[in-house]
Amino acid sequence: MKGAVAIVAGALLLAEAQAAQASSGVVEWSIQKRRLPQELRKLRRRNGTFEETVTNENNRGGYFATCSVGSPAQHLTLQLDTGSSDIWVPDSSARVCTETGSGGCDFGTFNPAKSTSFEVVGKGDFEISYVDGSTSKGDYFTDVFQIGGATLQNMTMGLGLKTTIPYGLVGVGYALNEAIVGNTQSSSSAYPNLPVNMVNEGLINSVAYSLWLNDLDASAGNILFGGIDTGKYTGELTRMDIYPTQGVFTSFLVALTSLEATSPSGSDTLTAKEFPIPVVLDSGTTLSYLPTELAQQVWKEAGAIYSQQFDLAVIPCKMESSKGYFSFGFAGPNGPKIKVGMDELVLALTDGSPPVFNTGPYKGMDACEFGIQNFTSSPYLLGDTFLRSAYVVYDLANNQIAIAPTDFNSTKTNIVAFPSMSAAIPSATVAPDQSQVTDKPSVTSPAYAASPGFADSAGVKNAAPGLPSALGFAHGHSLGVESFEPAKMRVIRAVAALHSSRAVGTRQGVQHLRLGYRLVQDPVCSLPRWSSPSQVTGRRHFSASPLSRYAAASAAEDALKQAKELAASNMTAEAAAARMTPEEAKRLASVRNIGIAAHIDSGKTTVTERILYYTGRVNAIHEVRGRDGVGAKMDSMELERERGITIQSAATFADWTKKENGVDTKYHINLIDTPGHIDFTIEVERAMRVLDGAVMVLCAVSGVQSQTITVDRQMKRYNVPRISFVNKMDRMGANPFKAVEMINSKLKIPAAAIQIPIGAEKEFEGVVDLIDMKAIRNEGARGINLRISKEIPPELQELAQQKRQELIEKLADVDDEMAEMFLDEITPTPEQIKAAIRRATIALKFTPVLMGSALADKSVQPMLDAVCDYLPNPNDVPNNALDRSKGEQAVQLVPYNSLPFVGLAFKLEENPYGQLTYIRVYQGSLKKGTYLFNTRTDKKVRIPRIVRMHSNEMEDVAEIGAGEICAVFGVDCASGDTFTDGKLPYSMSSMYVPDAVMSLSIKPKKSSDADAFSKAMNRFMREDPTFRLHVDEESEETIISGMGELHLEVYVERLRREYKVDCEVGQPRVAYRETLSQRSDFDYLLRRQTGGPGDYARVVGWIEPNEENPETNKFESRVVGGNIPDKYISACSKGFDEVCEKGPLLGHRVIGASLVLTDGATHVTDSSDYAFSLATQMAFSKAFETAGGQVLEPLMKTTITAPAEFQGAILMLMNKRGTIVDTEVGAEEFTMVADCSLNAMFGFSTHLRAATQGKGEFSMEFSHYAPAPPHLQKELVAKYQKELAAKRTK
Repeated sequence: MKGAVAIVAGALLLAEAQAAQASSGVVEWSIQKRRLPQELRKLRRRNGTFEETVTNENNRGGYFATCSVGSPAQHLTLQLDTGSSDIWVPDSSARVCTETGSGGCDFGTFNPAKSTSFEVVGKGDFEISYVDGSTSKGDYFTDVFQIGGATLQNMTMGLGLKTTIPYGLVGVGYALNEAIVGNTQSSSSAYPNLPVNMVNEGLINSVAYSLWLNDLDASAGNILFGGIDTGKYTGELTRMDIYPTQGVFTSFLVALTSLEATSPSGSDTLTAKEFPIPVVLDSGTTLSYLPTELAQQVWKEAGAIYSQQFDLAVIPCKMESSKGYFSFGFAGPNGPKIKVGMDELVLALTDGSPPVFNTGPYKGMDACEFGIQNFTSSPYLLGDTFLRSAYVVYDLANNQIAIAPTDFNSTKTNIVAFPSMSAAIPSATVAPDQSQVTDKPSVTSPAYAASPGFADSAGVKNAAPGLPSALGFAHGHSLGVESFEPAKMRVIRAVAALHSSRAVGTRQGVQHLRLGYRLVQDPVCSLPRWSSPSQVTGRRHFSASPLSRYAAASAAEDALKQAKELAASNMTAEAAAARMTPEEAKRLASVRNIGIAAHIDSGKTTVTERILYYTGRVNAIHEVRGRDGVGAKMDSMELERERGITIQSAATFADWTKKENGVDTKYHINLIDTPGHIDFTIEVERAMRVLDGAVMVLCAVSGVQSQTITVDRQMKRYNVPRISFVNKMDRMGANPFKAVEMINSKLKIPAAAIQIPIGAEKEFEGVVDLIDMKAIRNEGARGINLRISKEIPPELQELAQQKRQELIEKLADVDDEMAEMFLDEITPTPEQIKAAIRRATIALKFTPVLMGSALADKSVQPMLDAVCDYLPNPNDVPNNALDRSKGEQAVQLVPYNSLPFVGLAFKLEENPYGQLTYIRVYQGSLKKGTYLFNTRTDKKVRIPRIVRMHSNEMEDVAEIGAGEICAVFGVDCASGDTFTDGKLPYSMSSMYVPDAVMSLSIKPKKSSDADAFSKAMNRFMREDPTFRLHVDEESEETIISGMGELHLEVYVERLRREYKVDCEVGQPRVAYRETLSQRSDFDYLLRRQTGGPGDYARVVGWIEPNEENPETNKFESRVVGGNIPDKYISACSKGFDEVCEKGPLLGHRVIGASLVLTDGATHVTDSSDYAFSLATQMAFSKAFETAGGQVLEPLMKTTITAPAEFQGAILMLMNKRGTIVDTEVGAEEFTMVADCSLNAMFGFSTHLRAATQGKGEFSMEFSHYAPAPPHLQKELVAKYQKELAAKRTK
């Protein structure tokens, strides 16, 4: 080791001396070689390039170069690595450098105290962890950095304060592969690394460099930043695409498409099922790693054999003189090919006496390491044993690599600089057949015609007939090891790579191993050996970084599978499924994200309460309305418990163990209980937006009701599969088959019962399962136990057979497999029926109908089983995002944890701890402390806390996986915002938000409550997109708008309870509209003089009804001859839009109007945008007086349900308020649908309760606008004019 220190010190002095002697424009930087000392030739630099001479440091492996850091300069020898991206240096005080016996940091350290330009920019932010447990931690700092004669004044680097690695690295890979990016999981954390900073400081023109490693004996080469050297390769330089990993470029991943073996005895084409093979070109790896199947063929051709003792392939050292070679082909059939000779593939195992084969055809021969090893999973690596034979250009600006056969030991030089940023690689041609990269060759066994020639040309007997049995030291040490058996290879895991015990010798030095070494005792032979802390022959693997080049083993393969789309930014669902681990697939298969939705008072919350009880989430059942002083778990708001209604959707989670055929399967259910009132429809909208499935609850008496239809529409809007649960089977008049028929007829979705009831009304006992033909009854306290019997009550057997046949027939209508069986008159098995129900349900073609009584604790557990059997898991339903980089093209998200994160904030709540944001994780995983990007605001936010909600209770978690629902604190956002981890330009469509239908004027009674009032309004608007607030400019009143009387009433009450603010509420303002009924011409001249420049504009044209779309306004210009310049025409359009916002009759918005501009006039100095905008507004208001202005009032589709005896009373109520559209009279109750004026419906709920003894219920939703009656219009206009007059007199 002392010798190494002396040589390195000498090399540094030599470099300084040579740099001093260099003439202008020449950059020379050399390190004396350890084994073959010879003076390195001088290399010249052209403008725009920098060249660094790198040396294959024999004691450490890999390629090292001298650099200097700080002011004054401190010299260090750092390892070059194209696979990483940070420059980092060991601190002089690091323990590994100062401990006695550790070997020290003999390649140099950095002392910050001695540099006057040192500045810390990221305290504690630098941290790299490796799979073997070695780490380097410390600070990010900036300082002067010198390499190859180039000086960078403000280079960001890592300082290894706590490092287990005794030397630093110069990473020249993609900036997104920097350690800080992986640690923060945010691409915005990336800083300009060495190649980027060289461009920024004007030293080179493009983020690109070329690498020439020369041959193994020379052990030295160069890296040329910003240019290529055409004197260092032969033949054509061919460029090919680099492929992204998970949508981002982090490693130099290319497609290996062919491999051939050639020797004097013949040639063979080697094939494997992995072709095309994703390979990374990485100078940070000493060896090359290919798929096991392919590596075995290479070994057999070359005569290499696999050693279980060393866990690698070995070969006689004499084989380095073999005339055989391997030809690596890239980027398709006619892509570049690189020949790698045996002299580059036979490496010494030690720098002392080599091990010797004891028996077999290789007996007595020295054993060497073979340069091609096996790897069991992608990505595969082509390291220095390959790169020495290739001249490689890395073009990071264009994401391309150019490659050509190297010219070994070339003394020629012709440096060509990249002319500009993103310029194509000079002198390089494009690989012609890259589109054929994904074509797979036929896999055949080679004839091994080349194998004899490999051995014969080296004077070695071929090992194919028999293999040597052992090897040991020539000087007699007995190893006592197993025989070499190539067929008996140890399975190599991707993270473990190759076992580190690969250097056995008598001297304390190991050739070609890249990392630092520690002396350990060999457990087999009791001899000392050097062990590398890395598991991949010096391969550095950034295990802490999800953006690292090997974030997931098969991400590279998936990128190549999408090569035909080259720029694919996310993997397909099929590719993700192919790479999904069994554990991940099992987790996803057990997840259900479901909602409970129904008409008012159908029993949603009661059903949810039973689900929580039977799954063990709550220990006792409490009923709605809080009669026992507790109330249902999911109705956590005091108002909800008082009124017995659900106001806010509530989320929870539970685990349900499904028992079938003696096997217990555990399912994880995320559950959202939704409101039933139309006033709170936004809660249902956003729940449906993020759910994978739903349980639609229906009343056994009423069946499909008004809000059921609304819920059905919402489910269809978001493509949510559903099962149906007919509740209240114990009520008088219960008829589940009527409900099934109504689902088919009213909701227009095929449905069939999969159960029939045992008993009815008060005699309801349980259900008969029509699939397995068994009776299910609840027993024990609260129905906690199920009694399952194959004995169906005799009186139900015929009905059961009939309904089972109906189920099969209905399934045959919607499922192809079931249809074939039905036509062939084959009776399906229960498993086939269940599979058909699941397929049809997920495909939105069918809904199975179950039945029970939640309040009576009967038949809820079979419904839970149906949730698991028939509703989809997150991987079964397509969820799309919009790729903003491709014009919002739809891309499918995949619920896979290792993919880049995509999530949607669908609900906000104010909490004592701050804003609580509910997020559905569609892709990737979310970890506590990570950073996310809001795609709407482009702001980065940190996630300090993640919780899973159980109504109003929280359970902290450290990580949440793909497909799950969680809530986070500390995120400032709006409902419907999309979050990513910064790697994908994705956003997601938000939920549908209906327009407000009712308004109130509101103000706090006390002026001192203004702050609390303002805070409450801001919170309510953030939480509820249907709740809106604005200040009327004329009345200066604060106006709140919402979905109905109950909606606004609840918010006023919440103001009083939660914020202690009492408010005065004015007469609700209906959202009227104004329109015109006939054409009216105008010719308006605006001419004003105010002392300075005046206002002049003349507009001529007409206004008329917009026949194309009565809901929108239309502006059209027919001006000819340039009488009104184009810039003023746009002002006229804006003026028209402004005047339509506040109509002349009532001050409400004008709709259905068309303004046609035909002529006008301008003034040289007085015309302006403002003048023409104002003139258009004045002309419209004047013409509106003769255009038959009308007031439009909103008509509400009102659905009333009440007992049949109150039909007459309700008819009298509705005749005064609107037009009856439809009436349906049942045995017990009737339903009436009417179009009613919203103005006439204020206070209707009070009248309805009085008329029906509190038994009637109604719901309203906006239908359309219609002209108001003349007497009402006259009243409204008079009232508005009176208000204006009152303001003018103030």
